[in-house]
Formats: sequence, structure tokens, C-alpha cells
Amino acid sequence: MARLKFGIIGCGAIAANSFAPSLCNSEEAELVAVCRRDKEQARAFAEKFGRCAHYGSAEELLDDDNVEAVIVATPTDTHRDYTVLAAGRGKHVICEKPMARDAAECRQMIEACQNGGVKLGVAYRRRLFPQVLKAKALIAEGRIGRVVCVRTHYSGWMSVGPDEWRVDPGIGGAMMEMAVHRLEVLLNFAAAPVEVSALVETVCHQWPVDDTDAILLKFADGTIGVHSTVLCSNPRRDMAHIDGTEGRIMIDALEFGSQSLRVETGDGIEEVAVEPLENPFFDRPMIDDFVQAVREDREPICDGGTGFMVQAVVDAAFASARDKKALAVEAW
Repeated sequence: MARLKFGIIGCGAIAANSFAPSLCNSEEAELVAVCRRDKEQARAFAEKFGRCAHYGSAEELLDDDNVEAVIVATPTDTHRDYTVLAAGRGKHVICEKPMARDAAECRQMIEACQNGGVKLGVAYRRRLFPQVLKAKALIAEGRIGRVVCVRTHYSGWMSVGPDEWRVDPGIGGAMMEMAVHRLEVLLNFAAAPVEVSALVETVCHQWPVDDTDAILLKFADGTIGVHSTVLCSNPRRDMAHIDGTEGRIMIDALEFGSQSLRVETGDGIEEVAVEPLENPFFDRPMIDDFVQAVREDREPICDGGTGFMVQAVVDAAFASARDKKALAVEAW
């Protein structure tokens, strides 16, 4: 079967370190074009990754009839516009996280892709990491009983220059850069979120955005969720713990190279091995599933609905911190 032909909009670090290598390594997808405003840098990127076509704008790339799908790998404030543009040209879209600046933009992206008859994916890649898939399977088997609480945490030190977009208000900071990935993992193990209480703080860095967040969630089935992000604490720590009525699952490394998770019950602690993903091809499971979704006319596992729900939680968390009270989460 022919591979789905992808273009990449934006040739920055995430495209070079993840998307492009994964596309080139895939047996389901093919990288055929890239674009960047600096066309010489686009040319150099294309030379590195298979000598594909290169362009100086997204419009030029989307005019290429050889491109069937695109990966939007640009700063967050451009995600909606590029996704809507691509959908209007009949191109399937995988968008880098966070999906957009707010849930309203996410809704516009989903509707544009539905109206254009194309698939929309959002790069919450951890949904297909082996340790997350294994934890889901163990829960389905009843290993820890009924899930009652999910906790995620990320800590590390982030150093960025004052001119980088990652500290621009509205698109940068701990919540938008790092918390969103772990919130997606948290949502993956729980029911629909209905209420959020949050602290969104800048406790160390001289940034105009947050470097530390603490979020408490209530879910429709009574489950609770807890997430914290700290961007001023070394060394790096990235984890998820799922508490059940009969035990708990401890994912102590939400990294692509993780080789195990632990299950704790009344009988003790069992280490469960998983097959780690290979660097730099850790986006291949997400890309391959997206291609299959296009072929089978189904939603990808890393879908636009997930992106919307993460952003709805983020919107409510920002508002909760501002208003100093618990707030409802917007429903789809």
C-alpha cells in the first residue's frame, strides 16, 4: 500500500529531533516536502532528511499536489491558522502540542477538519508510549481495581532566553509548554474532567509567564486528579501514578526510553517490563496510527478531541488561578 505523503510546516527543533526522523523511518508515511520562512534553512533541512521538496511558506507547500498530509510544527499561536488553511486545501493534519492558544481555537480547528473531510491529530505522543499502553491494559484487566485517583508530575530546569517565544504570554510558560503533556496522560486514565482548581505561579525565573503550576481536577465519575509542574528544579522528573481500590500503577518515567513500570498490590511490588521506543523515532507510533486512521476513516488515537479537552482544562486552570476559586471545565 502506498505511503501517506507528508509535508512539515516549520523546520525547528521538534521537527528535526522527532517528526522528520520518525517520518523517514516509517513504513506507512513518507516525507515529501518541508517549509520554513528562511528558504535556505528549509533547503538544508530537506537535504538532511531525504532531499525532499522545500518551500519558503506554508502556502507554497500546501499548493504541492504531492502533499497529502501535513505536520504543523510551529509556535502555538500559528497552529489554528495553519490547520484551518491545510484543511481547506484537503490536507490531513497532525498538529504539535499544545493544540492552540485556547479551547475556542481548538474547536475551530476540529470543525475546519470535519468540514474539509480530513483527519486531525494532535501530538500528545505519550498516549502511545509503551508504559502508558501497558498501564491501560493492566487497568482493563482489573489489576488495581477501580481507578480513584491519577497523579502526574514534571520537574526540571528550563533555561530560555528573554526573546524566545516559549516565554511569551499566551503561548509560553510551564502550563503551555510542559503541563499539557502530563495533563493529557492524566486525562487518558480518567473520565471527563468537570472542575478545576489551580495555582499558576512564577516562583523562581524572571519570566512574564508561569514556571510552576499545581492543578486539582474533579472528574465526572468522582475520580480526582492531581498535577504539578516545576520548571526550576533539577534533576528532571516525569511520572504518573494511578491509584486504584486494590493497588496502584507507578510509571516513574514518562520518557520514550522507559523500560518498565511498577504495580503495587497487597502482594508486594511487581516490575513490569515494556519495550522502549527508539530515539529519535519516538513519534513513529503516533504517525503510523494516524496513517491507519486515514485509511480506515476513523479517529486517530492522538486526536483533536483529546487536544480540545487538554486545552479546556488549561483554560479553566488559568481562570481558576486568576479568580481564586474552582471553575467548571468547558465540555465539547
